[in-house]
Amino acid sequence: MIYDKAFINEEDKAKGVFFEFAEVLKKAGVNLSIVEVIDMMHALPLISIAEKEIFKQTLATTLIKDYTDIPIFNQCFEEFFQRKKGNDSLLEVYASHTNTDDFIFSQEEKSLLESLIDDFLDSHPQSFFKKSNEYLTKIFIDELQSSEAGGAIGLSLFNRRSRFASGGAEDSIQQELSPQVFEAIMGMLRRRMFERNMGSAIKQREDYLLNKYIYQLKPDEIKEMRELIKRFGQKMKNRISLRKKKVKRGTIDIKRTLRRNLQYGGVPFKIFHRDRKVDRPQLVVMCDISSSVNQYSRFMLLLTYTLQSLFAKVRSFAFISNLVEITDLFREMDPERALNSIFNDTNFTYGWGSNYGNSFNQFIQNYSDALTSKTTVLILGDARNNNQDPGLDSFIKIKERSRNIYWLNPDRKHLWDWSDSIASLYIPHCTEMREVKNFLDLSHLIDTLFIQKRNYK
Repeated sequence: MIYDKAFINEEDKAKGVFFEFAEVLKKAGVNLSIVEVIDMMHALPLISIAEKEIFKQTLATTLIKDYTDIPIFNQCFEEFFQRKKGNDSLLEVYASHTNTDDFIFSQEEKSLLESLIDDFLDSHPQSFFKKSNEYLTKIFIDELQSSEAGGAIGLSLFNRRSRFASGGAEDSIQQELSPQVFEAIMGMLRRRMFERNMGSAIKQREDYLLNKYIYQLKPDEIKEMRELIKRFGQKMKNRISLRKKKVKRGTIDIKRTLRRNLQYGGVPFKIFHRDRKVDRPQLVVMCDISSSVNQYSRFMLLLTYTLQSLFAKVRSFAFISNLVEITDLFREMDPERALNSIFNDTNFTYGWGSNYGNSFNQFIQNYSDALTSKTTVLILGDARNNNQDPGLDSFIKIKERSRNIYWLNPDRKHLWDWSDSIASLYIPHCTEMREVKNFLDLSHLIDTLFIQKRNYK
């Protein structure tokens, strides 16, 4: 069980439905821990349950860490929360326990309060909102009392005590306002702040991940990166599609245009263009998955998976001390299953770490047919060869039989040739070896190499 029901007190019985929902997700195959459930319970007071889409997105954001689980979540959400309890769905039952705004305020009062809260948030600096919710609510109510805008609602709110029992608060504001009204206003203020800051917080988190040094990415951050890599892939597909449209036609075909317009006396009513030369990327990707670049390699394999989905002619390989083709694996499986299969593959020898020389030798012996004069080779790794044969002869053959070799190295440039790194041996035979610190570097490089510099028909 994810939770212990003994910890749910009588006042929180309505929330038990969410623990039950977490259990349903877990049984459906979603990988959930107590951390995600706690995140969900912390987020629930910040949103209005009556707003189904925001409520659903909040549950998904806190509970789902792998985007491949989203279809399972969507199905479970609809089936679970539409179950009936009496004449109401479970969602409506919970909303009736938690959303007191409609009970305390009329719709007119609620709309006016939301507008005044927005004005209040707009008129204060962001740092101001680091104060407690109770403090902010008191300041808001103080300003509400003294403002002309608050006059329309002020008398109505401050005369509401007869509907609720007095809380006996010593604070002057809470002496005038019932505890229930004060709590309801605080809840509205908190929700509006959450809704406003949610987009900003997500953007800040994405910027942090995009700029974080790849070697320092933690396993849970690699999981978060999957969605960013997926979006990057979709963005590249859109860029390719747009460029295809822009360069669809070549120069005007004079002879064809004149011939087809003879019926108009030679006046070119219809213009005909020459077909442009097709220049589609042909890629060979070789990815080091040794322990020295473990998080990097998981990250790069996800990127390899995305590249293979972008272009028709891609062959993908992974290596430690020996080379294995993974092209078909990426075609047949989703990213997570493919990665697990690769890291559990007994064909890889893990004992002695990376052996670039042996991997290049095996490539020439077994896969040289993958190379043509139009092929770009992409090598993803740190060039740390554990003091073994670098396989330079084979690497030079790879260079001679391909158009370009780009080597993306996660090591800092000043560490190239330090310890067992032999980067300088390979650099003369590469089109370029580039330090790639983070995903931002990677995305810019791939965009430059495979999108901006190419024409698509």
